[in-house]
Amino acid sequence: MELNNHQGWYGETFVAAIAAAAGFQVAVPYPDIGKDLILGRDHEVPELDVQIALQVKTRRVGEFDRTGSGFRITLSIEQFRRLCGRRQVPCFLVLVVVPPTPAAYIEVLERELVLRHSAYWVSLAERPLPSQQGQKSVTVTVPRDNLLTVDVLRGFFDRACEEVPV
Repeated sequence: MELNNHQGWYGETFVAAIAAAAGFQVAVPYPDIGKDLILGRDHEVPELDVQIALQVKTRRVGEFDRTGSGFRITLSIEQFRRLCGRRQVPCFLVLVVVPPTPAAYIEVLERELVLRHSAYWVSLAERPLPSQQGQKSVTVTVPRDNLLTVDVLRGFFDRACEEVPV
């Protein structure tokens, strides 16, 4: 498999593993138009049966621009437009930092499965579209403090439920 496709597939699978550990359903939209994964939960209270959408980007260790507080990545205006603003289904940008080679992605041991490296998230719900005419891309900083974990995913759903009119 071509390296960039392999890396992207691993990144989505990495995030799906976190969602599975949190007990959420994972769906892959077909066709993929700006969202790579849709996470949902089957809640006994129908009003709390919400979904969130994730756009997953990957970068190899050392391949991206790192600021002191985060990772800078560039999105096309079209990608940015699909993520910014408030939406009925909350949408998050997730950056998965992966090892430089696929051989280092995973380690299988008798008592554990180790996935490398980590995932970070940012919401662009409050970000407006760029105002400059002709601008082709937008730089987004994904904060290093925004480590994607099981508890963070659960928090996304808790906040989404608070925003659903009952």
